[in-house]
Amino acid sequence: MDVGYSGNWFTWERGNFPETNIQECLDRGVANENWISMFPEASIHHLVHSFSDHCPLLVTTKRDDNWRIGKTFKFEAWWVLEDSFDDEVKFIWEMSTGDLLQKLESLKKGLERWVVRICQTRKRRNEVLSSKLSELMEAKRDDNNLAELIDAKI
Repeated sequence: MDVGYSGNWFTWERGNFPETNIQECLDRGVANENWISMFPEASIHHLVHSFSDHCPLLVTTKRDDNWRIGKTFKFEAWWVLEDSFDDEVKFIWEMSTGDLLQKLESLKKGLERWVVRICQTRKRRNEVLSSKLSELMEAKRDDNNLAELIDAKI
C-alpha cells in the first residue's frame, strides 16, 4: 500500500522552458502491513531537489529525538575541510591550561561548540535555499521562474 507523502505533489521534473516543463509523481513510498505495524508513525516527505531531476524522499520511521542522549565525542573528517578549523584548534589549544589531558578535554569541548556553530550556519543556509526552492517550485513556470530555479539549484 502507498504510505502517502507531504511536500510537493511531483517527484520528477524535466524541462527548462515553460513549453517543455513536465512534472510527474514517479517516486512513491510503499509498504506492506507488517512494515506499517512495525513503524506506525512512519512518514514520507518529498524534499526540495537541486541537482537531480528526481526529488529525494525522506522516510522517517520514528518521531523521537532522544537518540542523542549519551552521545560520545567523535572527530569527523569533514571538520578539517572547514576554513576556520585550523584557527579554531590553535585558538582553543592556546587558551587551554593544565596538562595534556586537560588541554585535550578543552579541545574536545571547544570543537563540540565550534561544530554546533558550523552546523547551525549550514542549517540556516540550507533552510533559506530550501525555502527559496520551494517557493520557486510551487510558482507558475515561466522563463524567469525557471531561470531563478536553475540558479537556486546551482
